Amino acid sequence: MIFMRLVPKKQFLSAIIVLALLISWGIGSSCRASDPDTPNPVGLALPIQMSADDSPVPVTIRKVDGAYRIYRGGQPYFIKGIGGRQHLGLAAEAGANSVRTWGAHDAGDLLEHARGCGMTVTLGIWLSHVASDYLDPAYKMRKIDEVQQLLDLHRNHPSLLMWSLGNEINLEGADTPEAWQFVNELACQIKSQDPDHPVITVISYDEDTPNNIAAYAPDLDAVGINAYASLSSVRIMIEDSDFEGPYLITEWGVDGHWEAKQTVWGRPIEPSSEQKVDFHLRRYEQNILANSDRCIGSYVFLWGQKQERTPTWYSMFIEKLPGIDLPVTACATVDAMRFNWSGGWPSNRAPMVNRITINNRVASGDVTLTPGESFIARVAAADPDNDGLRFVWELMEEPTELGIGGSYEPRPGELDVVIDGSQPELSLLAPQKAGEYRLFVYVLDQNGHVGTANFPFQVDPESMPATDTALATLLSDS
Repeated sequence: MIFMRLVPKKQFLSAIIVLALLISWGIGSSCRASDPDTPNPVGLALPIQMSADDSPVPVTIRKVDGAYRIYRGGQPYFIKGIGGRQHLGLAAEAGANSVRTWGAHDAGDLLEHARGCGMTVTLGIWLSHVASDYLDPAYKMRKIDEVQQLLDLHRNHPSLLMWSLGNEINLEGADTPEAWQFVNELACQIKSQDPDHPVITVISYDEDTPNNIAAYAPDLDAVGINAYASLSSVRIMIEDSDFEGPYLITEWGVDGHWEAKQTVWGRPIEPSSEQKVDFHLRRYEQNILANSDRCIGSYVFLWGQKQERTPTWYSMFIEKLPGIDLPVTACATVDAMRFNWSGGWPSNRAPMVNRITINNRVASGDVTLTPGESFIARVAAADPDNDGLRFVWELMEEPTELGIGGSYEPRPGELDVVIDGSQPELSLLAPQKAGEYRLFVYVLDQNGHVGTANFPFQVDPESMPATDTALATLLSDS
């Protein structure tokens, strides 16, 4: 009770929930490397070596008995990675061993944080997506100087695993000979001064790009590939190309919003938590582990939360619940990755959300309501541990300002409808203002876990009453 007297009640409750999350995974409160006795689905040594000083741990990629392997400090190392800089302690406890970045703006802090967690870092260096920049001597000189500064500061850090030049420069037009020749120039710059760490680039899935890398950037040690629904085709793409080296999957997870089913008015339909778990389990086994003779590991996306078409699509954590002051909650996909990395489920798991319906119709049924129309939303959810569940509902406008290739996207406008209750059903009035909307539900247990689902719908554009405030009430408990 001394802790309660020293800490304000609000902070104390937040701390208790975070502690419950840690305990539910069967873990301690410190950030430590994975237990070497933990089951390893790949059959490779876990990352238990970390230099005690500031000397580098040498990393090489070798082909042994027809299979590519990373060797770190002389020991086999398979990347069990996360994309995202947050919650590294929870990642390490779940069995992850590496983190990948897209840029290097806080490289020193991240390397030290990873070091404290027994994790490594694939350090990204951002490169332009504009083809003409690779014809600009001033741009190229700035990048050469930036790389040199990073080399001087970080090449000997014991948590450094690899250098990564660019992210998806092929996505927006920089898939040119000049661009890849400059990537190769930077790779040579790094390798001439740092023989202890491989150099890669990261591309979006594209059948032509590996050929360009083979032709114009032959000094790269591997290629990272961002792939979602196309993950099952990566191995074939690589084998059909001129690129002969190893690859890693640098982003993967659920289907991308551009790949998902859409409503007739063009809005993507997001998978529910239960569907996302299936994606993560099946794809890791079939498309990553099954190809480990050439695939040297992966980084799941996203170990954190971001707005990209919705605030939940790629997010493996909910860091801000609507209208509720609660600490970070972990999604069911975190549990799935713990199983993938360690071979076992946590002692307490997140709620499993199967689907959400409006008037007994699923999202692919293209629901259109009239302004002010009453409707009933239902969510099918269950908890693997029979925990009591809490349902938080939120009605939001669809986003109008959209990012490209993962760029910043502002969270769309919230309506004055956030409802917190104990029932999986909701009676709601459609907004009076015509437009496109999305109803979200967050299903919480008492142990720091959350399941999610949402439903896009539209209000008849032919009716435009003045008010735009939706009214809502929970169904009675009877």
